[in-house]
Amino acid sequence: MQIEIKVFTEEEKHLVHQRTMELLSQTGVWIKSDKAFFALKEAGASIDEKRRIVYFTEEMVQRALAAAPKQFVLGGRNPHYDYPLPSKESRHLMSGITTNIYDPYTGQRRESTKADVVNVGRIFQHAETGAACWTGCSAGDVPEKTHCLHEMAAIIEGTSKHVQFELASPYESKFAIEILRAILGSDEKIRARKIASVLYCPVSPLTQDKNMLDAYLELVDYDVPINIYPMPMIGMTSPASIFSTICQINAEVLSAVVLFETIKPGWPLIYGVASGAADPITGEYVKSGEAALVSLGGTEMARFYGLPCAVTGGGSFETMPAYLGRADLIDGIGTTDNGMAVSLEMILTEDEIAKRCLRISKGIRIGEDTDLTEDIKAEGPGGTFLAHKSSIKNFRNPDELYYSKMFPPKLRATTYEKRDSIEIANRRVRQILEGPLVDALPEAVQAKIDEICQRADGGI
Repeated sequence: MQIEIKVFTEEEKHLVHQRTMELLSQTGVWIKSDKAFFALKEAGASIDEKRRIVYFTEEMVQRALAAAPKQFVLGGRNPHYDYPLPSKESRHLMSGITTNIYDPYTGQRRESTKADVVNVGRIFQHAETGAACWTGCSAGDVPEKTHCLHEMAAIIEGTSKHVQFELASPYESKFAIEILRAILGSDEKIRARKIASVLYCPVSPLTQDKNMLDAYLELVDYDVPINIYPMPMIGMTSPASIFSTICQINAEVLSAVVLFETIKPGWPLIYGVASGAADPITGEYVKSGEAALVSLGGTEMARFYGLPCAVTGGGSFETMPAYLGRADLIDGIGTTDNGMAVSLEMILTEDEIAKRCLRISKGIRIGEDTDLTEDIKAEGPGGTFLAHKSSIKNFRNPDELYYSKMFPPKLRATTYEKRDSIEIANRRVRQILEGPLVDALPEAVQAKIDEICQRADGGI
């Protein structure tokens, strides 16, 4: 039987929805974008025009949920990496967007560059649990007003898996579409293949931002999937309550679902969840066990509404229970220092952690290849099973007995396991970076993308 953690009863999920609707209908959501605000007004929403507050009814929410696709495919630039949503088991979403990186050659933390974003993609390409690659770190060596566009171009260069990026303003949007068109050849293929999605962060509490939202509304004709990803900090930008934080996240996600589905019914959306507690002394973000509970609750609410989901939870032993909630995507792999830096080595080591967690989630398998009581009878007291065909078979079956391809079993539970594992991962990182680029873009396409970025910089 497979293991799946549940944190809510059916009654409790209905209570989350009830509290959410109280927030949406009575408190409302601040919509900073004029385009989005007036679109909702024209759709019949109750508004406070002076304060730019929109109030949402149950009917509006249910109509939007009915319009939102319940399944679609996040395409890879290489179709081998296409990732259908919903998924059968969790896979990784590469995290983002840190401002620092641990240099794999010096070991020192430094500001990240565009070349580092490419390298994040190159390492993520080799993460077996990696399905979608957010940009990991920022390009600190490019113009600030177009850094998101450069990061999009860099992550596409680095990996042929599905990529996720951000846009900071509508100015970048047209160039982002040009980049996708340069790769795929036509607008029809952009809509059909969905090789890139965008991450959209509502501003907690209960605010839909202007610049990022306006940027994404420019993508309306291209069916670019949107990962709606609230990031409240428990005790700071959401109440000091896990239940109420989940209700607030739910309100922020659902209000965005209504917004996007009002502007274009059928827009592919992902229900995203990212949260952690505030340190009560310093106010700093702490990605602790509370984050896993919020992720588990968010996963259940996404399933309650029938939406694909992405949650935070990779990269920390305290957040590993998120794997047992079976979210489609789990963000967090590779990040360190509470989301302020990325480590290429940690992408690989946390890929290994994920594989172990996913094995655990498969639970205790009972079937013809695992019900081996006849073998016990045959050997009897004092026997041995190493030469049995069933032993040979199951030693080779990672769904029964998991062994790492990269990290020797002898490291398990040793004093220096973490140190030695990082050294092994560092050797592998260098090997990848010093080898050929996997699934490299054609030279003409890469040149076109570089030209688009230069043109965007020139128009600032």
